[in-house]
Amino acid sequence: MPIFQRLLTWLNRHSYLRPRLVRIFSLALALNLLFGLLFYLAERTVQPEIDLFDSIWWAMVTMTTVGYGDLYPQTEIGRFLIAYPCMLLGIAIIGYLLGMTAESVFDHISRKKRGLVQITKENHIIICNFPNLDKLKRLSTELKLHPNYKDSFFVVISDTIEKLPESLPTDTFAFVYGNPTSETVLQRANIKAAAGLFILAGDPSNSDADAITFAIASVVELLRQEHHYPLKMTAELIHKENLSLLRKARVDGIVTPEGLTDCLLAQEFLYPGIHEIITQIVSNEIGSQFYILDTRLAGHRVSDIQVAVLKHPANLQVIGIIKQGKTILNPAKDECIETGDKLIMLAESRRDFSVIEQDILNLAKV
Repeated sequence: MPIFQRLLTWLNRHSYLRPRLVRIFSLALALNLLFGLLFYLAERTVQPEIDLFDSIWWAMVTMTTVGYGDLYPQTEIGRFLIAYPCMLLGIAIIGYLLGMTAESVFDHISRKKRGLVQITKENHIIICNFPNLDKLKRLSTELKLHPNYKDSFFVVISDTIEKLPESLPTDTFAFVYGNPTSETVLQRANIKAAAGLFILAGDPSNSDADAITFAIASVVELLRQEHHYPLKMTAELIHKENLSLLRKARVDGIVTPEGLTDCLLAQEFLYPGIHEIITQIVSNEIGSQFYILDTRLAGHRVSDIQVAVLKHPANLQVIGIIKQGKTILNPAKDECIETGDKLIMLAESRRDFSVIEQDILNLAKV
């Protein structure tokens, strides 16, 4: 970014400083011209070779304490009544400017910590609400394990904390103070340039937690439709009975932990080790993961795809399909893939299926 553009950005960010800067620079310019004129009047008889422009140059060099020495006063009036106050006032103006700069820097740092500055990052991840530090760390760590999000920057929006915990690195996290249902607050988090948005249940014990989640999702969806923002939205739901309500907000993904722990406890009792298997499947850290993939294999049977997968050296399995929004695990072998269907894969890498898919399409053309 050019220096001039950086200066304009800084001035826009600190607009309250503009009147003070105008006054101080106007004063400095007036003093420069005044001392230049006085120097010329006092020294022209002793130094006839200097002109008014030389005198103004001397005043500027003296006020900024540069002191080239190419010009200097030779009369008593020039030394003590003109040069002396010129240097003192120059030092005072420079000190004032340095103090104002330091003040603006400290003010910006303070406002940034308190979540009051405009976010300028792009392709970042917005996290609405702050339930607890551990949950935030786990979510960000898990997402960074995915190759597409390994360098992600996270912006937390919350009105329940005054600043982010010190343990969160500032090169990865930023804070915006405010209610996530406010369009102004979302715009301050630079929602228009965000890659994704998570809505976490701020307080699971709050009976209105799902209503707050729905309100945030509704505002975000309105902004997405109005401005065509490309971000993906995922929300956490406390009670499953509110699932249909949240779907009306067109959330891309909904996670509800209600009842999941109970099911896992029962399965772990019946088949010890199930918890470890589920943990590996849903984590990006180790083992294989679930992938939901769009496919170009419309017209092919599920069994044909499974046979092609078995013959391929890559480690992946077709475990289900999503047809017309309905999830079908372990589908019938004669189930035919239709346009718009998605495949549910268990694989180490989603790229492996692209190769298999192309092989199937090439064989169909033969």
